Order: sequence, then structure tokens, then C-alpha cells
Amino acid sequence: MEISAGTVDDVGALESLWLAMVEHHRDVVGGQWPVRGRAESWAMCRKDYLKWLDEGSGFLFVARPADGGEPVGYAFCQVQPAGPTFDLGESYGEVHSLVVSEEARGSGVGSALLEACKQELRSRGTTYWTIGVVEANHDAVRLYERLGFGSWTRHLLARVDD
Repeated sequence: MEISAGTVDDVGALESLWLAMVEHHRDVVGGQWPVRGRAESWAMCRKDYLKWLDEGSGFLFVARPADGGEPVGYAFCQVQPAGPTFDLGESYGEVHSLVVSEEARGSGVGSALLEACKQELRSRGTTYWTIGVVEANHDAVRLYERLGFGSWTRHLLARVDD
């Protein structure tokens, strides 16, 4: 497995991984929460990735088989300005997306992608980083906790018309 820094030229190759993740989220939430349609979701994601890479606030790592085949995973991170409450330094890293193909899950790809992100954040002078996870995605929660992430803030979701 090879992990390499990605560019805007790599974004198009991530579509099938993103779409599989959207379906995984649909399965994980079991209809409890609305999940966008595949085409709409990818269009929004692609637009954001390209914008963040262009402006330099985001970076991408892509995992490919050693033979250089199609990506089996990727991580997209952003550097965010830290807010006034928590002393996180001037900025902190946010893992926007960690996506690993179903076939590659459990093989260390996700850990390797997160390690690459961590090293890049260190090189940018960042001290803290965050990652969000759907509460019901227990496998992902275990991975993140094993890598040192712990609960920090909690986002709750409700409809406003109830």
C-alpha cells in the first residue's frame, strides 16, 4: 500500500469511494437521519475539495495499491482557525473525510492515512486535530479512540419542525 499526497488532479478518482461512504452512512443511520442523494452529495463534496485545495486550507492523502491501481482510501483534512474558548493554538486540524473501501477496511489503510495527516498537521505547526464520526459507526469510533481521539464536543441533531 502506498500513501501519497493528493492534488486537484486526484479528486475525480475519489468519487466511487465517496459514494460508497455515503451508502455506508445510509446503512449505519438506518433511516434515522436523512442522507443526501449520491449525485448531489458528490457534487457538493467535489466542489468543497477543489476549493479547499485551491485556497490551501485543505490537503489530501490517497492510498493506492503498490501496483498503482485505483485508490482504496483517502483522507481529506483542513486547517481551521481556533476559536476563542479552547486554547488549541492559532489553528487546529480537522479530518473532514476518511474513506476506506470496504475491501481494504481492517488492513491498516485508515490508520496510515490518519498518520500521514497527523504528520502534515505537525509540519504546519498544528498541535490539535479533530475528527467527526456518526455515533452509530462503532468500528470507526474504535479506530479513532485507538489512535488517541477522545470526546471533546458533542453535536446533537433534531428537526426544527417537530
